[in-house]
Amino acid sequence: MDLVNGVPRSPYESMQGIVFLPRAIDKVRAEIAGALGDYISRTFFSGMLLEFLGIEPQDFVDAVAARESDEEVWAWVKARMRPRSATEIMAFNHEMMTRTPDDDAARERFWQFMADIGQSHRTDVSRQFDRLDLDEGRDVPLGGRQ
Repeated sequence: MDLVNGVPRSPYESMQGIVFLPRAIDKVRAEIAGALGDYISRTFFSGMLLEFLGIEPQDFVDAVAARESDEEVWAWVKARMRPRSATEIMAFNHEMMTRTPDDDAARERFWQFMADIGQSHRTDVSRQFDRLDLDEGRDVPLGGRQ
């Protein structure tokens, strides 16, 4: 995976019903390849995902490094993740997908980033996942994703 010249999968993409997992795999594959670029692979959303799963970041990196396919990574994750009900997974997904800046400083950083990527006109967008998709050239509907 080369994130110097490309982008990871959308944060909205899911694997076995868990959002952000495909993107986390992409970022780790890029880190392993030395092609992470400006991305960060083990903190913030990736960190939230791994905490929810109950998996240590280095263990996840080692697992991705040792497995060629998403299916193999999923089998490893499934065998090691903290047991989660469908309700818990839905709540986690909702929290991740609807996350917005939570204080004045974070809102200022959000809007500065939107300006930096030429999207300051998109005052209808407030979710972090939508901001990531816009930055990576994916379409975001008017009002953001619902």
